[in-house]
Amino acid sequence: MNSKQSGRIDINDDILFEMKRCALLQPLDDDDFAHIVRSSYAQNITENSTLFSQGAPFTDVYLLISGGIKLQRLAPNGNEKVFEIIRPGQTFAEAILFSGGARYPVSALAISTSVVVSIDAQTYLKLLKSSNELCLNLMAKLSQRLHWMVNEVDRLTMHSANFRLVCYLLSHIPDNNNDRTGISLPAPKHVIASRLSITPETLSRALKELTKQGLIKLEGAHIELIDVDKLRQLILL
Repeated sequence: MNSKQSGRIDINDDILFEMKRCALLQPLDDDDFAHIVRSSYAQNITENSTLFSQGAPFTDVYLLISGGIKLQRLAPNGNEKVFEIIRPGQTFAEAILFSGGARYPVSALAISTSVVVSIDAQTYLKLLKSSNELCLNLMAKLSQRLHWMVNEVDRLTMHSANFRLVCYLLSHIPDNNNDRTGISLPAPKHVIASRLSITPETLSRALKELTKQGLIKLEGAHIELIDVDKLRQLILL
């Protein structure tokens, strides 16, 4: 772990509440949930600190309580490619359990001060082997992620920068919301650009174009989606 990390913190009632809501832990009975809690720990991670590095031994599955985490991988030329930006309430690294991997295939870095719960992988794996419901729950979650990844490959290889940006902005609001709404960017613009497989300059041009069309209003890290319905129409064309 990076020396800039603030270290472990108590698993308080708020963190327990989020753990109980977590899709990976919801099927557990009280005894098994308590067992998971005893083998887990929460930690506060300062901005730009590393939670785990690409190639490090796989030890834990993670639940993000607050802040933001980016999953990235170094390309052979040394460039960083951001694969996903984790939001509060999301888990990550659970796919390694089914793949039988021994090491993390990506690095996880905090893009803001974050609270993360580390769930011991071996403890969770033992519970998986004894609970069909837990296995089905994890399989459903991994299937959802696979479906998301297939769509993501399609978006990143077959569509324009504007299309990718609009999809990304709309992913921050409910599907049934067509009202004018505001969102806060969860990461610096250069991180979001990497996530969308475009350059920061291209991202800036795409933001300006959507602003010029009167579809969004940009104020620093805050973006107001002025015409959500029209933005949705753009990605249906």
